[in-house]
Amino acid sequence: MASTFTPNIQLEEPARGDQVGTWDTPVNNNMTLVDLVAGAITTIGLNNSPVVLSAAQFQAKGITFNSTLTGSVAITFPTSFTKSYEIRNVCTGSSTFIVTLGTTAAGAQVVCAPPGQSVNVVNNGTSLYYHNLGGPIGSYLDYGGSSLPAWVSGCSIPPYANCDGTAISSLHTILPIILGSSLLPDSKGRVRAALDQSAGRLSSAVAGFSPNTVGAGGGSQNYQQHTHSITDPGHVHRYFQNAAFGFSGGGAGLNGGLATVAANSCSATTGITVDNSGTGTAGNVQPTYIGGLTLIRAG
Repeated sequence: MASTFTPNIQLEEPARGDQVGTWDTPVNNNMTLVDLVAGAITTIGLNNSPVVLSAAQFQAKGITFNSTLTGSVAITFPTSFTKSYEIRNVCTGSSTFIVTLGTTAAGAQVVCAPPGQSVNVVNNGTSLYYHNLGGPIGSYLDYGGSSLPAWVSGCSIPPYANCDGTAISSLHTILPIILGSSLLPDSKGRVRAALDQSAGRLSSAVAGFSPNTVGAGGGSQNYQQHTHSITDPGHVHRYFQNAAFGFSGGGAGLNGGLATVAANSCSATTGITVDNSGTGTAGNVQPTYIGGLTLIRAG
């Protein structure tokens, strides 16, 4: 009778009565395969050519990609050997070049190997997907770049989205449920505060700000410094001359241009009004540096 093989990593299962006197052959082959799956790490140098993994490569526990990328590279895994991998991408070259991991299955989803990082990736026989990449969907990531990384955009379902206030992609079905909105939070030029949760620490009176709604925005740097106009149709001031202030007497100009009287006095009329709206230019902010983008785990 012919041997059969396990469906995931193809361990040989001899039929009853087979391998008499040669039982060591399938047993040793299985042990070698288990050793590869459990502990082997293979290294593959990349440039710009696609790579179809050999048996020794896709059987390994870990795969390290190195060398210098001169273009984007597609790595093809088999559909008949399903397991998880530890993927490490230490390739150098332009950050616009990506290493894509996928199978040949129709409609398969692909993921990318993040440059300079190690990630866990699972091949389920059709698609590849991340295992334990970053935080859960809805968690934030501060990223020092000025645009979404190329490896993120290269995935069939990008694992992160830029918090720029645009519509959530239809590929990200869980995120709008968490946020309670079809729009991404807008972090452009803003700091992030935790949800007020009715604590009353963030006032909804701040221009357009609703502290009990995730993703709401408000505030302005103009609020830190501004002026109000005052209309006083008949308020007359008199100032007492004091040499310590540099007032030396009557006459024109600041230094002595104030009337000399025996004491401070003033007279007022009704009709004083203050403009509540205020005007002004941007004021100072706290010591700050521009850190890049705020990303959110999206898929």
